[in-house]
Amino acid sequence: MNHNILDKLQELNAGEWILIGIFLFLLVFRMYYLLFFTGRQLFKSRKVVIANEKAAQPISVFTTVRNEEENLRRVLPQLLEINNVKYEVIAVDDYSLDNTFTVLGAFKHRYPHFRISSLNEETRFSVKLAQNIALKAAQYDWVLQFPISGAGAGNDWLSGFAYNTTSQNRKLLLGYTGIKPKTGFYNLLCRIEMFMQQVKSAGFIRNGIPFVYFEDNVAFKRQEYFKLGGYGQKTREAYANLELLINKFITKKETTVLFNETTRLTIDIPTEKDDFLNLIKRSERIERYLPAWKRFMLAFEAVTEMLYLPFLVFVLVYFFELWLFIVVLAGVKLLAHLIIIKIVQNRLNERKIFISSLVYGLLMPYFKLVYRWHFKQQSRNRNGR
Repeated sequence: MNHNILDKLQELNAGEWILIGIFLFLLVFRMYYLLFFTGRQLFKSRKVVIANEKAAQPISVFTTVRNEEENLRRVLPQLLEINNVKYEVIAVDDYSLDNTFTVLGAFKHRYPHFRISSLNEETRFSVKLAQNIALKAAQYDWVLQFPISGAGAGNDWLSGFAYNTTSQNRKLLLGYTGIKPKTGFYNLLCRIEMFMQQVKSAGFIRNGIPFVYFEDNVAFKRQEYFKLGGYGQKTREAYANLELLINKFITKKETTVLFNETTRLTIDIPTEKDDFLNLIKRSERIERYLPAWKRFMLAFEAVTEMLYLPFLVFVLVYFFELWLFIVVLAGVKLLAHLIIIKIVQNRLNERKIFISSLVYGLLMPYFKLVYRWHFKQQSRNRNGR
């Protein structure tokens, strides 16, 4: 068999060697990406050192809310009763029409480290205005965006961030956020998409191409926001908020990725078809604001991902005599992919999405290509009216 493979390789002409070379390049690059981008999550220790109050810097936790009466009653007690780190919580009511502000007021009387404010009229892009109010009101150097839909924030969640604020050269701490499992096809898709986007972001950060897709569960130095002058011209961006500014000042050396079970948050949000599509739209809009060299790297990674499978099928058919050689190479990559994804999901406590995420990762690059093109066409049509 080995002799037949060598004979076949010797018979290849220049054009066929080019085709084999393209396939091998795609295979090697995808293997490199798997090991040193996605796989970087495995090279970090799972051990979490919990800070004591003396070692950690205080943090201002802030949240913006609109018509969140029930979520506030559910989430605020666990957030406000954390007792192992110095912190404050700031909530800004975004012109709620239910009893949100009344609920906020009741908690303010019970917890001295809880502060509230509000927008007194309905405006467009009000989330950004509410965030600006919260950041101006913050007393501490470090601020942390908390989603009011958050659940599963244990007593050590905040100290997991606070301990890492003691490093002199850190200005951003990135935690992992998962979606609460529910029944339904689109809940599964949303969970997988959130997982993949955040693992992708963490891998790029650790390889010196830093950016984030989500603003929640991210702590950063408050002064970085004001150095940029706030949102400025980005106020009118409908699909992203603090991510736009974080991606302006984020660097590899000054960022710590805290992907572990302690700093993990679970959010209970709607996960219907439109919510899933909005996750894709949001990522596309965030990438659009990145520097050109980062967009190029993201595009290059996406193109190699889409080309790998068609080229694998092509060389298997066209060079059938080499099928064993090709299958062994592709099998090694597949096995590494299975092992890495499974371990990463276990470390982030993302259960029961293993097989689904493999199929999703295989098919979704092609769907995203078509959908993003469709989304851009819709945007152009709206702007042209």
